Amino acid sequence: MQRQRLVRIDPLGGVAGDMMVAALLDAFPEHEPALADSLVCLRLPPSVSWRIDEGTFSGFRGKRFRVEAESEQAAHSHHHYSDLVELIGHCGLPQGVARRALDIYTLLADAEAAVHGTTLQQVVFHEVGAWDSVIDVVAVATLLEAIGETKWLCGSLPLGSGQVPTDHGWVPVPAPATSKLLDGMPVHDDGLGGERITPTGAAILRHLGCHFDTRCSGRLRNTGMGFGSRELPDRANALRLLVLETANNDAGFLHDRVVRVAFDIDDQTPEDVAIAVDILRDTAGVLDVTLATRASKKGRVGFHIELLAQPERFDDILAACFRQTTTLGIRYHEIERALLTREHGEATTSQGQVRIKTASRPSGATRKAEADDIARLRESQQRRQQVRREAEQAGEP
Repeated sequence: MQRQRLVRIDPLGGVAGDMMVAALLDAFPEHEPALADSLVCLRLPPSVSWRIDEGTFSGFRGKRFRVEAESEQAAHSHHHYSDLVELIGHCGLPQGVARRALDIYTLLADAEAAVHGTTLQQVVFHEVGAWDSVIDVVAVATLLEAIGETKWLCGSLPLGSGQVPTDHGWVPVPAPATSKLLDGMPVHDDGLGGERITPTGAAILRHLGCHFDTRCSGRLRNTGMGFGSRELPDRANALRLLVLETANNDAGFLHDRVVRVAFDIDDQTPEDVAIAVDILRDTAGVLDVTLATRASKKGRVGFHIELLAQPERFDDILAACFRQTTTLGIRYHEIERALLTREHGEATTSQGQVRIKTASRPSGATRKAEADDIARLRESQQRRQQVRREAEQAGEP
């Protein structure tokens, strides 16, 4: 058994670049030297410095990451996106660190370009282009690269409220670029105002490819607490990380969650049910559809339909089920499933190209020809089996 690292993000106070740096340093203190080396590469102005504070904040032990500037001008200097690409890409940072930092800034630039109606190269960063934000982004990139392959989970994000000042004037919280980056992520209003998710924090979450589901299992290995500078009235302004180790197997199992949908029909004709099932099978987000007959009430012969659906498209799939069938009620629940990793390719046979699906199993790889390609052969069942064998044996060692 191999082991996989999983980190759950609990955004109690919110998510910001400095909070993420502090939490990562608290959970993985062994990587502080790598962070220091990266920030040396930036060749910061003499008036800009950084430090790590460790102690008790709001009653809890943890860390804060602080960037300080002797002058207002140094603290709030602006950078064009192209300038940051040049700076980060050519200052001597390790390749993986530079790649991560540039990805975070590209996410920010895409959001800024979208909300201001401009191009990527025309984007000028104000708040997120200041030295404190540049340092935060490079620090996070360094720590993530040092940590290595990790699966990230995150809870619902506090939305915040009110307004914040920017170079474009006062804007509502979350700021327009932040809202763009948060698109599709679960949020909630916990009653506390102010900016809770910064643009840099949102871009980091997007870079991590977080799964927004806090349910997890494994062996808890460490925790990290990163604090922001703002004081909240009834809770710690903290971002917590839970570091878990989970079992991973050599066969390459993947785990995900899907919604199982089931309903019965006894007042729709078989011809129309067949059409409905075909339509449901082609509906976006439907992973599988099965149809079975069953004895229904009052001696009727009915149909039992089950679907596996992607959770993010669930509402659309429910609407399609009600639209295409006569059912009056649908049962559903979320389930977990294990999947084998699969690769898709093609094999050359005497009848042309046939698509092949290769699955990694504990006993070794297996190959299966796509039934739709075999179905083109209408000569005989024996001929189809011959071509199937040719396709599945092609390329085997």
